[in-house]
Amino acid sequence: MSETTKHHSTEEFTGEPLESITTDTSVEQHAVTKLDDERFSLWSVLGVQYTLGCAPLAIAGYLQFTLGVGGSPYFFWCFIVAAVGQGNIVLNFAELASAYPHVAGQTYWTAILAPPKYRRFLTYLNGMMTLWGWNFAVAGGYFLSTQFILGTATIINNSYVPQHYHSFLMSIAMFIIAIAMNTWLIKIYPAVTKFFVVAINVAVIYIIVVVLSKAQPKADARTVFIDVINNTGWGSDGLVFCLGMLPALVALCLPDGATHLTEELPNPQRRVPQVMIGSFLLSFLGAFVMIIVLLFCTVNPEGLLEPLGGQPIFQICWDAWHNTGFLVTIGIILSASFIQGCNACLTGESRIAWSFAKSGGLPYGSWLTQVDAKTLVPFNSVLACAVVALAFDALEFAPAYVLNAIYGSAGICFGISYGLPVVLLVIQGRQRLPAKRYVNLGRVGIIFNILMIGWICFQVIFLSFPLNYPVTTNNMNWASVVAVGCFVLTIGNWFIIKDHYRVPEALAFEIVPHRSSHHKHHHHHHQDDA
Repeated sequence: MSETTKHHSTEEFTGEPLESITTDTSVEQHAVTKLDDERFSLWSVLGVQYTLGCAPLAIAGYLQFTLGVGGSPYFFWCFIVAAVGQGNIVLNFAELASAYPHVAGQTYWTAILAPPKYRRFLTYLNGMMTLWGWNFAVAGGYFLSTQFILGTATIINNSYVPQHYHSFLMSIAMFIIAIAMNTWLIKIYPAVTKFFVVAINVAVIYIIVVVLSKAQPKADARTVFIDVINNTGWGSDGLVFCLGMLPALVALCLPDGATHLTEELPNPQRRVPQVMIGSFLLSFLGAFVMIIVLLFCTVNPEGLLEPLGGQPIFQICWDAWHNTGFLVTIGIILSASFIQGCNACLTGESRIAWSFAKSGGLPYGSWLTQVDAKTLVPFNSVLACAVVALAFDALEFAPAYVLNAIYGSAGICFGISYGLPVVLLVIQGRQRLPAKRYVNLGRVGIIFNILMIGWICFQVIFLSFPLNYPVTTNNMNWASVVAVGCFVLTIGNWFIIKDHYRVPEALAFEIVPHRSSHHKHHHHHHQDDA
């Protein structure tokens, strides 16, 4: 850690440009940030953010949507629409992250923008919804990784039949790997994340080249872009189009990831927005190309009903080239990428839990906020987040609709988490933002803000719809029920911790214009009323 340490401040928000706030060394007496503020670089944080969704590869896991949820046209056009909506969230968040850089991300932005009367509760609500959403994301990451690993095993050994307990045991393996990478192996973790930025893109090129060269005959343009297939039972193709957003939303998820590493890289007010925007562009471009190639190279659409290894991407690759070695290679690529996605999800969630516990929002806060002196990692938060996510994966033994409800509710929790600070920004007025900030949406910013709020509302509504009609117990979408349960638990916890909960404190951090042998540091203190 550098000599000048990031630290917290409780100075009153002045509305001054960030650069004009004077240094106040007296605040050193307040809580000092204990994480390694130079652990990550621009590229390693990009690796964390990019692997959270593994968009070019993750999108391939939902190709069964091409069968009846609108067919190939909806799969493609829903991705385009969702990319516009998610891209707008990224722009909104990039502006807020450059104005108010903080490890708590949207929870801190809520604290800054909320009216004083409601500040503590709204900030707490945002923190809990953020934590719920990320926890479901980690649990989903464990589960998704195991499905590809077990699917690869069935390709290698045709007589192998995966059992539920096999999946849970593999989730435990993911649990151990994610904890190890985020604690004992933290020194090599930034290098691993940088490696996966390259590896995922190389893998995408490899898959695209092989499938394009081998798949015959190709689908025609009308099948890919125009001919809608609606086997959901819903009478409205427009409704089905809205329901078909799920694959793209999963692939382009967690735009807030980089904000939660604010305390672990220099110049976060610039680098976090850069990572957000850069990662989104990489994810969009990679997924866009992958979708086009896979849709044109789907030789046997009916085969996706019962795909090889349980994964549509395996079936498409097998139909293109009957080569077991190729399929196993694809399986290894996908499994490794999603395992790293689990690691990245745990990185983000553990920082959220650590920051939230410091504010008194969680029970056992003194234990959760402990930072390992050797690795400078919030070890207890990492462990707790991994254990809770693994507990949700134990629902592998429950009916499928229970597990689907758990994961679907993540989108609803994130809707509240993402939407709340932007709603407050619109209500309070964009003049609240510092005049000087790295990302400035300018006069049209209010349009971006309102469009984001509308997009979030759209997501929350349609993520709660059943995919098929008529609705039965097995195909009912229980996500909204789980989300209500999360909300009830959140309110219950509020009455336990409300007397000692405090909103996140502002951070003071240094600007490092460049690295040199002399390590010349310029202090940048970001002090807002929180």
